Amino acid sequence: MPTKNAPSNDAPLITVICDNYTTRDDLEASWGFACLIALGDKNILFDTGSDGPVLRHNMEILDIDPGSIDLLMISHQHWDHVGGIYEISSARRDLPVYVPHSFSVHFQDDMKRYGANIIDIDRAHEILPGLFTTGEMQGLMPEQSALLRTDAGTIVMTGCAHPGIVRIVEAAKKILPEDEIALVMGGFHLLDDSDRKILEIIGQFKSLGVRYAAASHCSGEIARELFAREYKDHFIALGAGTAISRADLK
Repeated sequence: MPTKNAPSNDAPLITVICDNYTTRDDLEASWGFACLIALGDKNILFDTGSDGPVLRHNMEILDIDPGSIDLLMISHQHWDHVGGIYEISSARRDLPVYVPHSFSVHFQDDMKRYGANIIDIDRAHEILPGLFTTGEMQGLMPEQSALLRTDAGTIVMTGCAHPGIVRIVEAAKKILPEDEIALVMGGFHLLDDSDRKILEIIGQFKSLGVRYAAASHCSGEIARELFAREYKDHFIALGAGTAISRADLK
């Protein structure tokens, strides 16, 4: 049985560092996504946003030391998810970096010059006790998503959900079939979808037992509005500065 991450109810499990939106006036918004995952004594960064200076500024305001990052997961090789990577690799030159199998050799070689330990991800597996990758999933762009197993349920984190957000949730349920889906958060890539399609996806979320939803980044304003309307107080308005604890997912 995989280990469940069980900190105190009020301790942040996830802190959003970069996003198109902010929840605090002292943080900067930028197109892209990055969040910190707290897993026991490990700090995991999922994606790095699009802009290194914005990532550095927001981390400083949030009192997150780039050198304290123990592991970096990159969802996919798009500029708005890898743009701040040198801010992190410069601070921690022996950093383990988990990337999908499709990442270019040029990118991997460049990171190795910074001393990064590149780990090629193909299939779903447990990276650390309680932290999983869906493995590289195919779609408009090959992409991996992160799964955090907690005693409140599984938290699914997506970069842009190019393989399809519902497919990613279905994959999470196959990887951790005994657990409920507590939260799906990140970019849902619904910018160009119709209201009807988005409402269909929301219905599929509910059928899959997704308890909380936090559409952000490339999800689009319409998707955020519809998820907020349909999920009501179980919608989390994500943005840079959002901190999610176990107590938020009850």
